[in-house]
Amino acid sequence: MSNSQENRYVGPVIKNGEVGEAVVEAVYEDNEGRKIEIEEHASYFRIKVEKECVIRFETVSDMLGRDVSRADIEANMPSMEGFIRVEESQIRFLATPNQG
Repeated sequence: MSNSQENRYVGPVIKNGEVGEAVVEAVYEDNEGRKIEIEEHASYFRIKVEKECVIRFETVSDMLGRDVSRADIEANMPSMEGFIRVEESQIRFLATPNQG
């Protein structure tokens, strides 16, 4: 696997709004120490994290002050970059398919 593939930026495209803003905040908390870029557009955010992007449902819920489910995030996520792993407590976007 090429180094460029392993070091690429991954993450969701999320609709601009209450859930989207909470996801952006959560990305900074859940991916501390990773290189993060957020592109803000009129109707969406393109979240880019180097190598791996983790979004924990609990962190997004804390940002919103109410419970957020996987379905809430997915309904606000029209696109993404990387390989996705949906787990019980989080969504992970990975640069390579066999990463962690």
